[in-house]
Amino acid sequence: MIFDAVGKITKASCKNALAKNGKYITVNGSPASKHIEDLRFLSELTQNGIYTPVIDRVYPLEQIVDAHAYVDTGRKKGNVVITI
Repeated sequence: MIFDAVGKITKASCKNALAKNGKYITVNGSPASKHIEDLRFLSELTQNGIYTPVIDRVYPLEQIVDAHAYVDTGRKKGNVVITI
């Protein structure tokens, strides 16, 4: 499964990375409710320690400008999380 949480890649560009019956999900162009079962599956994988997202930095909402500035540097090595 490939989950494009940013909407910058296409299914065609992932075809070599997907298994024959693999799934490609993107936030670009379709509502999340259309893929709710896939999102639940990802959640279960994460909760069971099977999948571990790469988190580079965590910022509180009050520092969202700093978070965006960091992402704009192009040096991030994973996800940048905003806590609310």
